[in-house]
Amino acid sequence: MAISTREHLIDVARQLFSRKGVEATTMGDIANASERGRRTVYTYFRNKKEVYAAVLQSESDTLVRRLEAIVNSDEPVEERLREFLSVRLVQRREQNSAAVSLRALFKPDFRRMSRVRVLVRERAKCMLHELLAEGIDSGRFEASRCAMLEGFALDCMHAMDIAGADTESGGLALSADSMLDFIISDICRCKE
Repeated sequence: MAISTREHLIDVARQLFSRKGVEATTMGDIANASERGRRTVYTYFRNKKEVYAAVLQSESDTLVRRLEAIVNSDEPVEERLREFLSVRLVQRREQNSAAVSLRALFKPDFRRMSRVRVLVRERAKCMLHELLAEGIDSGRFEASRCAMLEGFALDCMHAMDIAGADTESGGLALSADSMLDFIISDICRCKE
């Protein structure tokens, strides 16, 4: 599928912002790297701030689409919940994930990164609630345990976002997998 000129410019800008930094990247850099003229760049974006906003939106949309695909899959609700939490809590293990890209883009800029976190967090919160409600409605999850899990999971997601934890270090990825196994087994009514 061919990408649009606008999408191409956003992708090129994301790469430049990640490599050179947002402040050091110019509209001319984006035009040159995209092999488009400056006029084309200015046709789609009035200034670098607009390009930057489009990159933020694109990256957060990528994260949300991945979560939506999990929520809407045909897997059993327990598997979808586990995958959802895994992606949301330990997505940093994947070197090509949008979270890694975002972290590289905004490492020194916590204020800008927080805008993306808010976009993703609010949508993820709704999706988590939806998954838990489905598990309760189907009789697979215990409602009282889900209420505790929902608050705990949201707090963990928020903490991981703020910390920018690298799940490759210190065995955190293995700990997260064990934690997810414990959580899922705790809320399921049908213990296997």
